[in-house]
Amino acid sequence: MRLRRATTLSLKFSISGKDGGALLAWYDQNRRELPWRKTQDPYAVWVSEIMLQQTQVSTVVPYWERWMQTFPTVESLASADEQDVLSIWQGLGYYRRCRMLLAGSRWVLDHGMPIDVEGWLCVPGVGQYTARAIASIAQGVAAPVVDGNVERVYARLAGDDRLGKELHAAAWDWAHQNLFASRPGDWNQALMELGATVCTPNRPACGSCPLEDRCVARQSWRVDDLPTKPPKMRVVKLRQSVWVPIHQGQFGLRQIPAGQWWEGMWEFPRIDWVAETEPSELRELCGGGWLEYSGTVRHSVTCHRIAIDVSFLRCDDRSDRLHWYDTASLAKLPMPSPQRRILKLILNQLGLPTTDPS
Repeated sequence: MRLRRATTLSLKFSISGKDGGALLAWYDQNRRELPWRKTQDPYAVWVSEIMLQQTQVSTVVPYWERWMQTFPTVESLASADEQDVLSIWQGLGYYRRCRMLLAGSRWVLDHGMPIDVEGWLCVPGVGQYTARAIASIAQGVAAPVVDGNVERVYARLAGDDRLGKELHAAAWDWAHQNLFASRPGDWNQALMELGATVCTPNRPACGSCPLEDRCVARQSWRVDDLPTKPPKMRVVKLRQSVWVPIHQGQFGLRQIPAGQWWEGMWEFPRIDWVAETEPSELRELCGGGWLEYSGTVRHSVTCHRIAIDVSFLRCDDRSDRLHWYDTASLAKLPMPSPQRRILKLILNQLGLPTTDPS
């Protein structure tokens, strides 16, 4: 049976100096060796924090390393072309992060690198969490942070069964009350690391937690119930048709217009599928030729499940409404993940070598 919500406990619950020291000691001994933890460069930490938004650490590591090799300083990023920046980012998803990082670098070039939370909040694309994370980790500013990991740790430690905005606000209050100002960056990372590696959403390793004895959820057998799970999002199913135009060894693509997913990147001509009729819009765009069905590619974006029917079109002529590239050029062109998979499908079907972006 669910216990009565303990609002007073959740607001006043605190970690004592002894318990806090145990958490920092645990972090010093068990933290993952991540490349951005080897530097105090605010720019490098900033890049990592942007990439880590809604993305797993294991996915981010190679992208961060490749990014830092290509754009090692904020100046090198600020002077880069957007298409080159998108090309390095492609495959990481949520491309607005990439554009805002580019815009932010140009702001920093004009105004200077921020030195506190207020300064970071002025940078395009930097919100409360990111500003506090960069300032505390890279610059030693005494500022708490709350991400999904910290929120989960708080909910279980305090036995707080609220959800949504209420839980988030309570977690921020708790984080302010429990900041170890002498090591703010390590403290914030310790809480996040605890949530990521021990106090996980499923099957948490409570026996390895340095705060096990203080955890209300653990003591009341409610670990699996907290944080309270929100209602599941309704799945939205979409279907699209994509034609891959080919003419004399080159592929026809168009740039994705503003306001659509992956705007500014490149794709093969695509329409939303609404009826079993010939997609005349695609034929107008691609021109005439011999069409052959190639297969279906499936892709998920948040709550959307997209089925993409793929065909390739051997074009009679080269449409002037498309841009034409050979396979070597396509390797460096910024394309969304499903488009990359479509290209691989077509190249395999045609018996041509696949080329991964460099």
